[in-house]
Amino acid sequence: MKGKMKKQLALGLAAAVVLCLFPFGKAYAAQATDGMTVANGVLTAYNGPGGAVSIPSTVTSIGSGAFSGKAITGVSIPDSVRSIGDNAFANCSGLTSVTIPGSVASIGSGAFSGCSSLSSVSMQASVSSIPASCFSGCSALSSIAIAAGVTGIGSNAFSGCSSLSSVSIPEGVTAIGSGAFANCTNLSALSLPGSMTSLGSGALSGCSSLTTIKVAGGNSAYSSDGGSLYNASMTKLLMVPAGKGSAAIYSGTKIIGSGAFSGCSRISNVTLPDGLTQIESGAFSGSGVSSVTIPADVTSIGSQSGWTPEIIYGYEGTAAESFATANGYTFSSLGGGASSGSQSETESNGSGNAESITVNDSDGASGTDNSADESVGGGDSASVTVNDSAAAADSAESGEQGGSQNSASGGGATAASGTNASTGGSSGSKASTAASSSGNAGASSGAYSGTASDKHQLDETPQTGDASFHIIFLICGLALSGCGLILAGKRKA
Repeated sequence: MKGKMKKQLALGLAAAVVLCLFPFGKAYAAQATDGMTVANGVLTAYNGPGGAVSIPSTVTSIGSGAFSGKAITGVSIPDSVRSIGDNAFANCSGLTSVTIPGSVASIGSGAFSGCSSLSSVSMQASVSSIPASCFSGCSALSSIAIAAGVTGIGSNAFSGCSSLSSVSIPEGVTAIGSGAFANCTNLSALSLPGSMTSLGSGALSGCSSLTTIKVAGGNSAYSSDGGSLYNASMTKLLMVPAGKGSAAIYSGTKIIGSGAFSGCSRISNVTLPDGLTQIESGAFSGSGVSSVTIPADVTSIGSQSGWTPEIIYGYEGTAAESFATANGYTFSSLGGGASSGSQSETESNGSGNAESITVNDSDGASGTDNSADESVGGGDSASVTVNDSAAAADSAESGEQGGSQNSASGGGATAASGTNASTGGSSGSKASTAASSSGNAGASSGAYSGTASDKHQLDETPQTGDASFHIIFLICGLALSGCGLILAGKRKA
């Protein structure tokens, strides 16, 4: 009998110990790495000491704002991760490089916005588009490698990336959103593939060093000549790059589109070609053009806000004279009736920075660049390369409107807070800046080990919230033990 009682007592004590230890084991499994809160495979918050962070392979999704504003310098993302949420790494100003694995199929807007030290990105992700404001405000970004599958570049995706010097966009990409490369002040050249059908408003606003835009043959929406952007039929001038020192307007041009000269602060004199019939509203808004020669064929001239020319040359009784008179501009008559012969080069204004635009009488084929490229401004920064794909594109805008350099705010797109977009054009042009968005990471409760090592180790400290369970199980265990002892004493007596 005595031996039987001892066995019962031992079993009771063992059960109590197991019940007491069970919640501790559960706590260890819930917290995978130092400072990270992970639930059901979703990394929702990081509150570690910073430095280089290695995300565990148990994580399948990085939640919105999980690392936002944290002092991390590097991050290793495992192949288990399928998605990265909005502003997940926004404003991580110390982050210098990142590799996004091919397993990632979804990236949220503003995911890396405001990462001002981010200089290298390897994007192997299988996404169909670069999301809105994804790298907005990454002023140190000098190179980016993007895997096949991308067909669209979202609004303000690279706005404020002032270290980018050139962009190559191959076949497969069909749309570039509004403000996508706004205020990329070191961007000097842009090549558009034959698949490109939509260039959003203000996509290149504030690109004060941009001198060359080239369009591949066979493009159904755009063409280029002399480094400037036209519609496919070469009848409408859509954009003269803001950094141009000299240019030529194709002789078959009929319309000067809205925003065509916006931000062109280095051009002072413009002579428009014979046969031109329309100058749209805002064509010269925000430009530095001080004198313009308008042929007699022009019958419509829209309003031009933010532009005050010193003189307008034209013919008596034409739209040029009416426009100058109505706006109080000085008008100089070239005679009555109609303009004759081809236009000649405008005279130099005597200023070292002043440039002129003349008529190019050479014939051009739609979708091709019909003149020699200008030299491209230098810079040590590498280029951005986007691989081709057949996936669906981001939101598209009309081809002719897309060429306008009018700035757009990129509605709906979020960018890093505290990121200022520097405008590269002359006064009057609007810089396309992204809205501030912080996406603060939710802080997880509980105690964390304060190691300062570069690699995060297992944190075996239980989280706050588990303590209540510990107490309950401990009380139950002690109660069982007490009952066992009382029964043992009574039977002995």
